Amino acid sequence: MDIETKLREDIWKAIQAHYERTDYTEAVRDAMFHICELLREKSGLADKDGTKLVDAALMGASPAILVNKYETTTEKDIQQGIGFALKGLMQAVRNPLSHEKTNYTQDEADAIILYSNFLLNKIDQSGGTSKIDDIMDLLCDEDFTDTKEYAKLLMKEVPIKKRYDLLLELYNSRAELPQCSLHYFISELLSSLSKAAKDDFNRAVSKSLMKCKDDTNLRMYCHYFMKDTFSHIDKLAQLRIEDLIFKSIESGELVKAIDPETREEKKRCRKGALGTWVDDKLGLLSNKKEIIDVLFHKAERGGASGEYVFNYFSGAMFGNRTFEVWQTRMINRKLKEGDEHFYYALWDDMELFPNEKYRELFGEAYEECAKIINEKNGEGELPF
Repeated sequence: MDIETKLREDIWKAIQAHYERTDYTEAVRDAMFHICELLREKSGLADKDGTKLVDAALMGASPAILVNKYETTTEKDIQQGIGFALKGLMQAVRNPLSHEKTNYTQDEADAIILYSNFLLNKIDQSGGTSKIDDIMDLLCDEDFTDTKEYAKLLMKEVPIKKRYDLLLELYNSRAELPQCSLHYFISELLSSLSKAAKDDFNRAVSKSLMKCKDDTNLRMYCHYFMKDTFSHIDKLAQLRIEDLIFKSIESGELVKAIDPETREEKKRCRKGALGTWVDDKLGLLSNKKEIIDVLFHKAERGGASGEYVFNYFSGAMFGNRTFEVWQTRMINRKLKEGDEHFYYALWDDMELFPNEKYRELFGEAYEECAKIINEKNGEGELPF
């Protein structure tokens, strides 16, 4: 019998060396080992082996691998039958090979290997895990559930050996990903990788960002991947991104525009869109100080530049931090001039969650600003 022509390529490669040397017992052992490897890869059950692996992968009410839709009684019977067949191979063939001297003739080995081939073909009808047919379709669904719990549970459905490829696919298609729905899953996916896989991913990211531009690809990198990868990518890529972010923020403007459909007045970011994607990630940048300085100068200048700053970066500028002397003086001056932007930027730290350091620095000017705003708006409380 020319068995090679009757076998899947992967199982033939697994047994070829021993089979061609007529060591049929070892060829059978190779086949059993290959079955377990394939089950681990498809199920993600890296810590199980033998009958326990088959039980978790194919048996029970919620098998990790489905050989069909697993809906009708017939489909469930077939699923369980494949599971029992593989469990039988583990008990009748694999286990004896591991615990006692066993010899198989060529005919016996051919029968076992061909039967294993049949079962593996049945298993390959599945996509791997039980709850996901096409995970990219699921991740790109506009109603994707973006919670930590959901991300952790979904990660269990992604085979370990497929996680790196999935992460790379998400990164390469980042411009098409939905906004604000994959943060927890991508972070969970990254953290599940081995150190070597993380290093490979960071190298791939570095290479792609070496010639990055201020475009959707860069913005979606900042949105989904920057927090977990920026400190690990190549320094040249870091500096290029930091420069593009600085230039974006430096040019940023927010202007009032009429919505053509509703005819309502709305604010529109005319310049500096990239900068708005990193308002909460400035701490990662080596040029953070230069960016903060630019933000204060833009805030002082007011107009469209100031609107941009106060709309997107109030937290970065006025969050609990230490101010330079010139910044403190400028803030006090703007407060004494009755500048509402500075007043409301400080309101949380002055009123809602009193910050004694801020009260000492800005308290007097803040109270003066409150009086000016009250007078401007008439008697009563400040409008919110």
